[in-house]
Amino acid sequence: MVSASAAAITGCASGRAASSMPPYQAAGDGRVAHPARPPRFHVFSKMFQPPVTKSPESLCELMAAAGADGIQWTVRKGGHATSENVKTELPRLVRVAEGFGLKCESICTGIVDDDETILKTAADCGIRQFRTGYYFYDEKRETFAQSMERFRRSFASLARLGEKTGVKAAYQNHSTWGPAIFGGVVWDIYECLRDLDPRWIGVEYDPMHAYFETYESWRRGFDLVAPWIASIDLKDFRYKLSAKKPGMMSKDMVAAGKGIVPWGEVRDRVAACGVDPLYIVHFEYDFDKTDLKKTVEREIDAFRKVILSHDYPKDSFSFLSLKHRPFRFSS
Repeated sequence: MVSASAAAITGCASGRAASSMPPYQAAGDGRVAHPARPPRFHVFSKMFQPPVTKSPESLCELMAAAGADGIQWTVRKGGHATSENVKTELPRLVRVAEGFGLKCESICTGIVDDDETILKTAADCGIRQFRTGYYFYDEKRETFAQSMERFRRSFASLARLGEKTGVKAAYQNHSTWGPAIFGGVVWDIYECLRDLDPRWIGVEYDPMHAYFETYESWRRGFDLVAPWIASIDLKDFRYKLSAKKPGMMSKDMVAAGKGIVPWGEVRDRVAACGVDPLYIVHFEYDFDKTDLKKTVEREIDAFRKVILSHDYPKDSFSFLSLKHRPFRFSS
């Protein structure tokens, strides 16, 4: 039987135009059936740790007032919770968020191997997704093929961990901050996911990092990993001359609507492929902290407008021809 995610891709290839149909998600029996639930916009808590906000209570009060639907808490070294205090602190963070009407569907961790303590606590709190830590190529000790085989084993282990705990693993594609990080080009992530069950492991897909790393080829990476996309990170950038490397370009992180990520086409592809992601707003630019409510409200509203909009100019594709893609997973 073809997986639910594969069925969603089949529906994407059936020829319905993304701009004229609502997004669909796959039913449990593999049918592409009912409209996806309304998009949920959660805020990544990293950028609002003290001193930006004084406490989890003040952070949640701010996000609720600004119109966020939930919080993605950091549960890692230096985060709102850590592996050492997760059993007591994560339940408290979830209670605080829920007290302000905010959901907690996902956490951000540094997990790269078997770590059941954090995930068992997360599962008890009703959390069903975690962002993993990162993997790195080791050119001094391994060939590229050997590194990829190591990553495949690690992803398989994360999938087993997700199934065992009921909390799905999601690996974020990140543009390189050096030559070693795995996942920047996205297709390397696909090579590790292609035989794994998307119920237990997937991608926290980051369009900004994908566009910066692979430019116009970001579409190919999206198409490959679409069945595994669990969440989508929302942040934007534009190019600037590098201060550290003369003649080179670097990324300048900017507010929503000020950058060059093709968000209209991202929305189209999400709709066409039947992806039902959690949207996570990141705020990774030097934002105005004098009126935090106004800043957060403006960022969320700008992304919500483009994700929900149907009146933007038609993008450069009308349908995705994915029928013959090398998708292997079945159950």
